Amino acid sequence: MAAALPLLAHAINIPAPWLVVWALLALFTVGLAVLLRTRLHRLKPWHKCAILSLWVHVLLGCLIGAVRIATGGPGLGDGYGPPIQVALLPAEGEAAVPPANLLEQPPVAQPIEAPDDPPAAPTTANESEQPQSAEQAPPSQPLAPPELLAAAEPPAAPPEVADPPPPDDLEPPDVAPPDDQAPSDQPPEPNEIADDPSDRPPLDPAPHQSAPLADAAPPQTAPPAPDDHEQPRVAAAPSDAQRPSGIAQTAAEPTPPSAAAPPSTYAARFAPNRLAIAESGGGGANTERAVAAGLAWLAANQEPDGRWDPRRHGAGQERFVLDQDRGAAGAKADTGISALALLAFLGAGHAHRDGPYALTVGQGLEYLRHAQRHDGNLCGDAELFARMYCHSMASFALAEACALSRDQRLLPAVRAAAGYSLAVQHPSDGGWRYRPGDTGDTSQLGWQVMALRSAEQGGVQIPAVTWTRVDRFLRQVVRGRAGGLAVYRPEEARPSRAMTAEALYCRQLATGRADGDLAAAALAEAIGSLVEEPPSQRAVNLYYWYYATLALHRAQHVSPQAAAAWRTWNDALTQTLLATQRPDGSWPATCLWGGYGGRVYATALATMCLEVYYRYAPPADAPAPEHISSGPLPLAGRAGEGGSAPYPR
Repeated sequence: MAAALPLLAHAINIPAPWLVVWALLALFTVGLAVLLRTRLHRLKPWHKCAILSLWVHVLLGCLIGAVRIATGGPGLGDGYGPPIQVALLPAEGEAAVPPANLLEQPPVAQPIEAPDDPPAAPTTANESEQPQSAEQAPPSQPLAPPELLAAAEPPAAPPEVADPPPPDDLEPPDVAPPDDQAPSDQPPEPNEIADDPSDRPPLDPAPHQSAPLADAAPPQTAPPAPDDHEQPRVAAAPSDAQRPSGIAQTAAEPTPPSAAAPPSTYAARFAPNRLAIAESGGGGANTERAVAAGLAWLAANQEPDGRWDPRRHGAGQERFVLDQDRGAAGAKADTGISALALLAFLGAGHAHRDGPYALTVGQGLEYLRHAQRHDGNLCGDAELFARMYCHSMASFALAEACALSRDQRLLPAVRAAAGYSLAVQHPSDGGWRYRPGDTGDTSQLGWQVMALRSAEQGGVQIPAVTWTRVDRFLRQVVRGRAGGLAVYRPEEARPSRAMTAEALYCRQLATGRADGDLAAAALAEAIGSLVEEPPSQRAVNLYYWYYATLALHRAQHVSPQAAAAWRTWNDALTQTLLATQRPDGSWPATCLWGGYGGRVYATALATMCLEVYYRYAPPADAPAPEHISSGPLPLAGRAGEGGSAPYPR
């Protein structure tokens, strides 16, 4: 037995001592298995697993020590096999034959021949790609009006480029953000800027926003365009000293954009007798003071980067509205909430070119442009229930700002946003919901229709099939004896007043008619349902009030019943909103959906409700009010002139 052990070890190429060790390990393994089945069978399962795990590790350790991965070595004998030789195979040709004895004849390295001319550096991907055009990528050029930035110091030119000094009367339109200042009791002057440009760095544009914009039509004192080597800079946010902090006694006078006259759809916003227009529609000095106070509060609570922070003002609270858990939707809806605030400024005629809120609006638009994704989506960081709302609201704000100001720098972002909306519209259902591919709901439809109609006003062509699909969806949600009521989703049976108001306004926008192209009985049924539940402090639902205010104001000239319904609604609306406005100019977030949107949401919607008298021109089938002195009102059936052609049947 002892003599056979070396022979066995040589046959399997394992040293003899290791054979003894493996034999003992095998015996111990068998014995351990027997013990676990007999005397140790009462042990807990995890105890048995621990013992077996420990023993397996012992076996693995012995295996590592016993098994030889490679045998032999260079020039070594004594049973270790022949020397190891390595042959290098070149890319072409036969394998190089190594010398017989590697230790005696080491290979000689061949010198590398240097070429006469160094090779050209390879072209990088960034150098070979063509830059995106302005129509393919949203812009990054600042939106602040040049005359508001005229006193800023010009940026230092790079050392390799020598720029001539600008003329005394034309300063480059670059301004850095201001430092923190104490709030002021007076609203900012139009030409007021910050003193210290060193506090906040400019926003870094997103990758898809690096293409410079084509300049819009400049005002009379436009500064020279920046050189090619200069990077576009972002308009600075107004400092606390520039933002009004108290309630203004009268509404700030809006100034029409200086580059081009806005579409006549928005003419009443800039009318010199806007107060008279409000009075004739049911408002007055008290509603205008409330609007001015709401805008002052919004301006004072804008963040340095141009947005309005929903979380800072109570958004994202789950109140289980209509017995549904929406995951505290609205906490990350920065783009949507910021868009509502911007729409409140735009509704009173405050754009980003001129006026006391030019910097506020310009910085807000800059934030939305930088938040836009490559596919045009403007949802930002919003989660499921708020994503599509944020996109459509932000699209609405950008589109209306573009149409209102005629600023072509906004057009690429508006076109991209509209393109995303068209891409995610359900092809057969015709609506929109939370995610692409979802069948639609009426609540999402309203914001998308307003955004797309505003995009048309800004110069974006919307395919006719889009309005055919909208018509298809509206027909699916019709309810009521006469067909004037509406439900939230097509599969539901019980109509709601909020969805009835929103569906009526969508029909008005889609058809360009004050009656929404409804039969008289259907229109009477819709109006009667809305006026049965006018605004009151007992049940505050600003979402419902917003759409009902727009729809009833638009339909007031259709019939005596519609006129009486508007007066009843407007009296209740103004009384409730004026009574619930806080001393600081805001409205509380105690409304039905206020837990999701917060105080900015409530203040923006309430302000827009009080702007209804001059926010939009009436459609073609309503008598043109003669008190608007800014020019003739458009016919709503003409594309691009304050209304939209009826959608195809």
